Amino acid sequence: MSARRSVVLLALPLIAACAGAGESSWAGTITDSAGIAMVQNPEQGTWAAGKGWTVQEALSIGELAGDANYQFGQIAGVDADQAGNVYALDQQGQDVRVYDTTGKYLRTIGKPGSGPGEVGANSAGLEVMGDEVYVVDLGNQRLSRFSLEGEPLGDTHIDFAQAIPARWDEMPAGRLVAQLRHLQFTGPDVAPTGDAIRAVNADGTFGDTVGMLPAGETITMTGGRPQIKMFSPEPIWDAGEGGTLVSGRNNEFRLEVRDATGAVKRIITRPITPKPVTDHDKQVIRSALRELAAKQAPGAPPAALDAYINSIQFADDYPTFASLALGPEGSIWAQRLRSGEELTGGKEGSFDVQDLGSTDWDVFDAEGRYLGVVTFPGRYQPVRVVGDRFYGVARDDLDVQTVKVYQVIMG
Repeated sequence: MSARRSVVLLALPLIAACAGAGESSWAGTITDSAGIAMVQNPEQGTWAAGKGWTVQEALSIGELAGDANYQFGQIAGVDADQAGNVYALDQQGQDVRVYDTTGKYLRTIGKPGSGPGEVGANSAGLEVMGDEVYVVDLGNQRLSRFSLEGEPLGDTHIDFAQAIPARWDEMPAGRLVAQLRHLQFTGPDVAPTGDAIRAVNADGTFGDTVGMLPAGETITMTGGRPQIKMFSPEPIWDAGEGGTLVSGRNNEFRLEVRDATGAVKRIITRPITPKPVTDHDKQVIRSALRELAAKQAPGAPPAALDAYINSIQFADDYPTFASLALGPEGSIWAQRLRSGEELTGGKEGSFDVQDLGSTDWDVFDAEGRYLGVVTFPGRYQPVRVVGDRFYGVARDDLDVQTVKVYQVIMG
């Protein structure tokens, strides 16, 4: 990207003379800076109380007991095909299960194992594109491809020594892209470098760079070893229809919107007051993480667990948002982070690493103007948006997981 001089050409305070039903005029500003729209939002949105968008449950798949085809252990990915069929990757079951638009079980793709047509225990991503299903199998360091009917189409090795795929998404025309993170676990200390979003070729290899993200800071190298600093700035992004890509570092509310060519077209800001990570929060989180580590490594010596937990550091403040999504009508959604009190529950050991995101999402229109908040039910995490539907994972009080689909109701 070539450097260019930013000059504010025009200031356009937006005054909505004809606001829609239940809306007030927007009090922010849009300025043009060398062809980039700079959208500065106020703290309050335009939706009046009770007049904004809402979500309504459209489908629920899963049960505690009964047919095993409807029971999930650890859902690691959810997606839908062009016909609306739902695909769920179960990390514990090591397979992908397919359901029709009513939630009826259709078939299972893959089986446990590391051979052709099999799914590893550490599979961490699922993409359905056109007439193919992609499974990101981190344990076997590969990308596995299947037909929609479940026929194995081949595997491609992923060299973790070169880069670790941190996130996957779909761009237009069935183009799979991946965020690649480079970590040097040997050698001298190295300053973190930015993550490249690269296209994935038909054979599973990585191709052209679609965009660059700023460096994440949760894991850095110290003395040739990884150092964890929780709640440090990380790049967050989402790709949507038409080739739009929205991204930002989660320590400040400043989102960049790129078009299909990768050019920045819009920068969206909104004032956010950082929330400090208190000493009590750190104590509760360390306690919960130690308990989790002990369960995952039952034979580990207590001294080793203590050393690991005590090495974890914390940023001064919590991130300003947890995840991003491109929704219906070009809208941009930013999930809030749960407050420190919500995260820790006010007692020892209650921190849940799977439940960092809030139920509240800040919603912006396609121009970047802040509309207001949409609230999802508790203990639900959306993972995919298709049209006006959010596909995600819900967990009950017993931690039983189900697939939930919510439709956006636009007032």
